[in-house]
Amino acid sequence: MNTMQIACFLEVGHHLNFARAAETLYISQPVVSYQIKSMEEELGIRLFTRSNRSVALTEAGTYLYTRLGSISRQLGEAVSVAKAIQDRERSIILLLVRRLTDYSSLTQTIKKFSESHPSTQVDIFPQSNEGTCKLLLGGEIQLAFCYQYEIPSHSRLKFLPLKRVDYFVLVNKDHPLAAYKQLSLSDLKGNRLILADSELQKNMGLVSRGELENHGILLSPVYESFDGMLLTVEAGAGFTILPCGGKKRFSGLIKIPLRNVSHTAIGLAWDPATASPAVWEFVEEAKATVKKQGEAP
Repeated sequence: MNTMQIACFLEVGHHLNFARAAETLYISQPVVSYQIKSMEEELGIRLFTRSNRSVALTEAGTYLYTRLGSISRQLGEAVSVAKAIQDRERSIILLLVRRLTDYSSLTQTIKKFSESHPSTQVDIFPQSNEGTCKLLLGGEIQLAFCYQYEIPSHSRLKFLPLKRVDYFVLVNKDHPLAAYKQLSLSDLKGNRLILADSELQKNMGLVSRGELENHGILLSPVYESFDGMLLTVEAGAGFTILPCGGKKRFSGLIKIPLRNVSHTAIGLAWDPATASPAVWEFVEEAKATVKKQGEAP
């Protein structure tokens, strides 16, 4: 006996009319008739007497109708309470994800975490030029998959490095620099550096403005948007320097390793003062995933 059979039986017993029961359940009358017939055959009990003009419950059917009606109401109440409990337990982790790396370890972490924490949803926070620290400390996000240099060492925020990330020069395929297999800052002399006003480019630990000028690198006005900066580079107006994963590809652009500069790391950042148990468990899952993949920096 299944829930569909019970629903049809209770509706027919209430209305004593197959057509009206079908309307109430938003199904066809033949489906209702089939469900009642299969229920009678399965139980070995005749539930209704039928004639051309009327439908009536048998004595056995009346008893079952009374008992199942009570049980059905109790079941409905139990399901409602269970859903309310689940809704109270359900939580959301807002995760900021930087766009310049490959996400293999992150996607595996999200998959494993979601399987073990079905009541916690991981939502990706839209790309933003807002500082990562500001978003975390302001509670707008709970986790960030970001670069290590975005989290100052004096901040109360925690950072777990997950993968080493090197710096690359990006140029149009027809740019003179595209012929190089590797580049150093001295090779960039006389070429125009194009940057965007996003935290990805505000890594003062990489190279200072003075060092760039000493190497004869021309500095363009800073672009407001990251996408606008990339389009300008793709148009051949200059080059840019970005930290990104080795497998990351950019349409229309050549990616060339930049030598003699320190690498950085991509990882997870969070605020330990406000982190929920789910956030700490996500971090532990990330550690396990990286250890298994052997990618730790």
